Order: sequence, then structure tokens, then C-alpha cells
Amino acid sequence: MEDQIIQQFGIGILLLVVGISGWLLPYKWNVLRLRRTFAQLVSEDTNMIIPKIVGTLLILGGLAILLVTFILGKFQ
Repeated sequence: MEDQIIQQFGIGILLLVVGISGWLLPYKWNVLRLRRTFAQLVSEDTNMIIPKIVGTLLILGGLAILLVTFILGKFQ
């Protein structure tokens, strides 16, 4: 397999893993949550939703990369 295709699969899988962690990890340990400065600017409900929104976008991006790589091969 070519190096570029391996990198594309790796990036797609990484995006999927980080996106899924945004959904499954508790808020306290979630890597996608807002940090102190920005978390104070929005409500607590919004702070709980943001990791799920970002996680969903990352999952969709990862799936798109994997699907396009599987169908077309390397990106040009």
C-alpha cells in the first residue's frame, strides 16, 4: 500500500476515534470540551452539548475521508 493511502486511512481513523470519544467520555475527561476561559462565556447546557457537536463533525469527516479513500484511492 502506498504511504499516502496509509496516511489517509490513519487520519480518517483518528478523526473517528476522537469524535467517538466526544460522545462517550464523561464531561470531566472529555478532550473536546471548552476550557475555562471559553466555558465561562456560555451556559452549562451549551458546555455539555459542544463536545457532542464537535464529535459528530469529526465522525462525519472521518467517515468521509475513509469512504473517499476506499472508493477513489489517494487524494490528488
